[in-house]
Amino acid sequence: MNINKDGKTLVFSDEEIENETNGEKKVFVAKRINGKESHTKIEKNKHKTKNTEPNEWFDFTNEIVIGVNNNAKNKEKIDNIENKKVTQKKKKTHKNNVNKQQTIKNKKNTANKRKKGKNNKKIITIFSIIVLIAVIIVLAFTAPIFNIVKIEVNGCNTVSQETIISLSGLKKGENIFKFNNSVINKIKENQYIESVQIKRSLPGTIKITIQEREMRYQINVINSYAYLDKNGYILENSTIKKDVPIIVGMEMSENDLINKKRLMNKDLERLTKINKITDASKAINIENIITEVNIEAENNCYLYIDSKQKKIYVGDTSNLTNKMLYIKKILEKEEGKTGTIYVNGDISSGFKPYFREE
Repeated sequence: MNINKDGKTLVFSDEEIENETNGEKKVFVAKRINGKESHTKIEKNKHKTKNTEPNEWFDFTNEIVIGVNNNAKNKEKIDNIENKKVTQKKKKTHKNNVNKQQTIKNKKNTANKRKKGKNNKKIITIFSIIVLIAVIIVLAFTAPIFNIVKIEVNGCNTVSQETIISLSGLKKGENIFKFNNSVINKIKENQYIESVQIKRSLPGTIKITIQEREMRYQINVINSYAYLDKNGYILENSTIKKDVPIIVGMEMSENDLINKKRLMNKDLERLTKINKITDASKAINIENIITEVNIEAENNCYLYIDSKQKKIYVGDTSNLTNKMLYIKKILEKEEGKTGTIYVNGDISSGFKPYFREE
């Protein structure tokens, strides 16, 4: 505690104020000294009486009343008020939290309802599409407008259009959507048919496009001929001799040539060599006049050209380009003579092709 210069004003600290009250009613003021507020206690002037008004005890121009300590009950009352405020604040906070949780819950419920609504719409849409597709399918398989009224066949050279239509099993008046890929397999039962394409041209036209295998060779069978394509498929057996080279030297039995659909593996290897030789002969334009290809000696194959009365020993399939050039020159030079042409040596090692007249 300090005494101010006027000798009447006592300056107290907070701790001193608490001790000074001692349960008695005393008035404290705060006075700003050197820019700071200090707690003060005003001593009663000896000249002041009990009847003197309280405001006469203070100099309100320089002093600020900051509290009146009545008694312990006032302190308890203040504490109760503070506790009540804290309780109210807690209740308010709890209420706000409850409201916040309820708001979040309401938002979740709203989102779930919207999601459920969207899912229901999606299910309804999918169901509607399924029903629509089912209706279209039923109409497609029952409406007379989708009955077959025309069947077109393209690509026929050897096999007739009527044969293709008959093999397909398709008939006018049937529904255009009722057939499947089994129709293709039925058409391919004919050995001449290599590939088949079938397209629907709505409302009632079927378009069949085929690719035929080309007859390339023949093999003599008892009283008939087995005709082959370049891949060894046996196209047909016929008693009619056709204008394609005869292959001599295959191992396949006559019975298999009649009943099988393709050559055996060993004969397919021989056929590969024959194809190389005949393909090379196209360069000198003799592929269409070759009447026989003999493969009995695998590394000494020979050709026979009936129109030229000449046999041509080709040997193996090596260096076929040069061999064909020599064959062409000899054919031109020895035109009209019967004999044998030899190009079956190793030309790259100095062998010189020659012709031997018979």
